[in-house]
Amino acid sequence: MSFKELITRSRLSLTIQALSKKEQFALLGAAVIFLASATTYSVLYIQTKTVIVAAQGGQFKEGVVGQPAFINPIFPTTDADRDISRLVFTSIVEGAESIARSEDGKTWNVRLRENILWHDGAKLTADDVIFTLELVQNPEVNSPLYASFQGVAAERVSELEVKFVLQSPYAFFETDHLSNLRIVPKHLFYDIPAQNLKLGSFGLRPVGSGPYKVASHETDMNGAVTEVKLVANKDYFKGRPNIDTFIFKFYRNTAGLIRAYNLGQIDGAGLASAEPLTDDKITIRHETYGLRSLRYYAIFVNPALVPRELKSLEVRRALSRSVDRERIINEVFLGRATPLYGPTRLASDPGEASPEPLKGLKLNLVVPAEPFLAKSARIIKENWEAGGAEVNLQILPAKNIQEDILRKSNYEMILFGNITKESEDLFAFWHSSRRFYPDQNLALYQNKNVDAALEKYRQNFDSEERLELLKTISNTVAADVPAIFLYSPHYTYVASPQLGGLDSQTPINTSDDRFTNVANWYVKTKRVFR
Repeated sequence: MSFKELITRSRLSLTIQALSKKEQFALLGAAVIFLASATTYSVLYIQTKTVIVAAQGGQFKEGVVGQPAFINPIFPTTDADRDISRLVFTSIVEGAESIARSEDGKTWNVRLRENILWHDGAKLTADDVIFTLELVQNPEVNSPLYASFQGVAAERVSELEVKFVLQSPYAFFETDHLSNLRIVPKHLFYDIPAQNLKLGSFGLRPVGSGPYKVASHETDMNGAVTEVKLVANKDYFKGRPNIDTFIFKFYRNTAGLIRAYNLGQIDGAGLASAEPLTDDKITIRHETYGLRSLRYYAIFVNPALVPRELKSLEVRRALSRSVDRERIINEVFLGRATPLYGPTRLASDPGEASPEPLKGLKLNLVVPAEPFLAKSARIIKENWEAGGAEVNLQILPAKNIQEDILRKSNYEMILFGNITKESEDLFAFWHSSRRFYPDQNLALYQNKNVDAALEKYRQNFDSEERLELLKTISNTVAADVPAIFLYSPHYTYVASPQLGGLDSQTPINTSDDRFTNVANWYVKTKRVFR
């Protein structure tokens, strides 16, 4: 301390000592007020002049019910497969700089972005797109996407441009097809025979072009995958994702998933089934997102096997009107579902019907062994038996449903779900040509007017005209009652309050749709000046 500073401090000290106790306290109070005011002003200034934005960093642990089989978009076998593939691979639509269609709707030109790289550094090109399509179309590959791309040809225009040619116009080729075709690397698959594509390490250590790379995976003593670790792709063509590390953890059932969340072992979770992940089951801080699901459930009537009485429109209408949808929605879904009276929400309530036709009916209803479906079925059984029917419930495991029931159309009535997609193209589920496709036209429905409207709907590029067609289709199907339409559950997603950036307006077609904007999710924040 200099001599001058010493003299100054001494004088200040003498001045304060010369003050009375009351004056000293007043001076101290004034100083405190000044400092508090200055601090408050600084805080307010920062708050008004800055905003909180996403910052890069941190990790997020996602809980999933089920097991990954192949992290390969050619074989989307389980929800876990689709979830991880959504983060690792790029769809044609995501990778497109532009998409243009011809006036007749049969030709679609896709130009890829120039800066898309595979995780190994190779450039993604038109050759990869064509190769992916050829894999899907190869019957020896046995891809679940096979049926969607029959009759589609692809031609290389340039290194980054592909021309798709359809046999007939399809208004939803971009939204329903190209958006679901995720590109795989030709340079890693080219020499592998079709029958061997599921073999090797690629299924658990894939090379994609999406926002995240697969870094590692862990298994238990039985070989079951318990964890897959992803790391941010710094070269992602849309910009590096915010979250550094994204970890998937896998559980046998919903109870295990919830337990893991309550123990803080995971940061977010959705459900593979439609049963809600309710707030009362979560004991730690969380945010709940009710995302609009495109899945609906109905009891499909098989006209080839049902009792003669169910061929009567009056009887089927009475069955529909006897179902207490509001009770099911409140008791099974805690209000998180929308009642349905047709294949879309556009269908209107068909009106009152007499319960008289139910007396003496003997009904056999097949139900998959999902808790929410079993609960729904028991309420429906009560409803119908109150009207005089006799109802036998056959609650069967999913494997039996697929192999013994659906493939053989071996059911009188079955409680099952359909996914309409955002375009609500109902062709697969209600066109008469799809009667004998497993999981499609489960009611074996035939109506020439509906067939014609469905064909016109998918070839019409005018959105207003399509809407009117969809209303007509929905109400015609609803009036025919080939199925007792029940509800569309909301997709419930629970996450830690630290998670930001999730788009709650994204409609859920399949569970992986929650990751539509995953690159924008964040768990870290920072303040920046406006």
